[in-house]
Amino acid sequence: MASPLAEAHIAAQARLRGLTVRTLTRIWNELPGYDRENVDEWLSRVLPVVLTAQRTAGNLTEAYLARAMDRQPFGTVPDYPRNDASPDEVYQRPFVTLWGKLGEGLMFADASSAALARATSTAAMDVQMAMAQTARAVGTADPLIQRFQRVADAGACAFCQEVDGAILNSDDAMPLHNNCGCGIEPLTEARPVTPVSQNVAVHQHGELGPVLGSAEHDFTTAALALS
Repeated sequence: MASPLAEAHIAAQARLRGLTVRTLTRIWNELPGYDRENVDEWLSRVLPVVLTAQRTAGNLTEAYLARAMDRQPFGTVPDYPRNDASPDEVYQRPFVTLWGKLGEGLMFADASSAALARATSTAAMDVQMAMAQTARAVGTADPLIQRFQRVADAGACAFCQEVDGAILNSDDAMPLHNNCGCGIEPLTEARPVTPVSQNVAVHQHGELGPVLGSAEHDFTTAALALS
């Protein structure tokens, strides 16, 4: 059973993701247009929101782990976590989705909805990746943290439910998937790492790093590939 601290951290991350998604939704709906000349306005408003949310996620995770370990925070919050992809590049993609859907003949409302879904799922993933990479950095920096234990959130998918309670290396926390809301708990003893089950695999995504998904597929979902 997860500790109250771990549950509180999961809830704080969920609130942060929700606020970020609502803010991006408002910005998207307030744009005067969705042509190439509108991209810069979108980026100028969205990127500060996303980067602030990521820093907040890192700070929340640092504070949670420091309290769990009964010490002061280290100050190890990583920068933008996507491997070689800049925020500008990543957050132009909803426009590419919109234009592509319109080119396929979709009505504007449907195309805009798909584009917004891409933007918000990307932002939610960025917030969770900031949490995971902060945990990884803290686990590497703190010699007392020997392992992490995965903690599924209340709305966990089948993959996450299957690995709930799994023991992870402290420098390998934690593989995610699109819309993942799970968390971790630090362990001070080197318990054996949990073997990956036959149904679940950790895949390496070129941009996102380790992602959790089906052992039968290269990546978790089509939505993840669009993140």
